[in-house]
Amino acid sequence: MDDTIFLLAKNGNKDAIELVIKTVEPFIFKQCRRMRLREFDYEDLCQIGYMAVIKGIPKINTDHLSTAPSYLMKCVHNALKYEARRVLSRPEDASLETEDKDGIKYAEKLVSDEDTEELFFNNHDRTKIKEAFDILCTEEKNVISYYISDPYGGLKRYSDLYKTDYRKSRYLKDKALKKMRIYLNQDEYFVSHFP
Repeated sequence: MDDTIFLLAKNGNKDAIELVIKTVEPFIFKQCRRMRLREFDYEDLCQIGYMAVIKGIPKINTDHLSTAPSYLMKCVHNALKYEARRVLSRPEDASLETEDKDGIKYAEKLVSDEDTEELFFNNHDRTKIKEAFDILCTEEKNVISYYISDPYGGLKRYSDLYKTDYRKSRYLKDKALKKMRIYLNQDEYFVSHFP
């Protein structure tokens, strides 16, 4: 193909633009046949290729008119790849009731090693423990917090920090744990009347 046709197309000659598109058209068809995108059919992909050529024609470098067809093919290739990245960046809409290619619903494929009932009761136990912790006074909460964070040295750190006797800290810890144990084993009514 003559380089002057690319120069005429760059200057806006419609016949030259159509001729340039016709020369790149087989490449567009080949690239569009190779792609499958969920939102586009073959004609849509061809339109993207045509738009890439039309946008690429004004950007042709006049010093390198001999490489203009390669440049336009690269424009088509890049435009199709851009659309593929754009479409693939969004997840496909699906639900648990959707079937896969074998006709099996996704909900039937879900497998879990965790026991739902056990999780429920563990979480229920945690909430009861938090409720039991909330009935303690601030001093008792501090002692229990230090004891839980370090069972082998937390009480010593607590007594050093708050400048209290270690035996008193230990007594306070035992008293707080006893309160919590009673709360967990008895009704709330009894705990509210605990001295």
